[in-house]
Amino acid sequence: MTIKHILFDADGVIQYATQHWQPALQSVLGLEDASQAKAVLDDIFEAETEVLEAETGFLERLEAVLAKWGRSSFLSETLNVLLSIEVHHDILQTVQTIRRSGLQCHIGSNQQTLRARHMSEGLNYRSLFDTEFYSCFVGAAKPKLSFFHRVVNQLGCEASAVLFLDDRPENVEAAKAAGLNAMLFFGTDGPSSLRRQLAGFGVLVNQ
Repeated sequence: MTIKHILFDADGVIQYATQHWQPALQSVLGLEDASQAKAVLDDIFEAETEVLEAETGFLERLEAVLAKWGRSSFLSETLNVLLSIEVHHDILQTVQTIRRSGLQCHIGSNQQTLRARHMSEGLNYRSLFDTEFYSCFVGAAKPKLSFFHRVVNQLGCEASAVLFLDDRPENVEAAKAAGLNAMLFFGTDGPSSLRRQLAGFGVLVNQ
């Protein structure tokens, strides 16, 4: 079936963190050393993972993590680190070219609500993509097949009409298992690589 929709992962494909979280947290939280910073980051990741499929709860969990480490007054600084995102502008330009050709482009990303809203509003993804599918609002996270089933259901098309791009092999394989076309892609590979790989699925993008 002809590809009608392209579903892009966000982190590693469309965007990247502007600073490494562990050393950044060590600095802003005044932690003793790298091992303590890693322990704090592990707690934050655990808190985030717990709410990837929920619309609420992350802020409360983050506050609890900071309280555990005696850093309750550093909520704003911690959020600034977690929301430090830059986009791959050349990839986004290619996305807009694809959209002008008539194909719809969407975001399909595992995110907690604070980061999802920042991406949608702060980075303006709500205007740069036709639809945003964040796990916290979809109610399922990749690589669960239910994530892809719900996306396809909302798009109102056959799964085979969707091409999914992700930088994690397990997510690519899950998408294929759900009936989507899928390919591994890294934003750092650049727009030429993106156009070349898309052509393999019959999606031709003008330079």
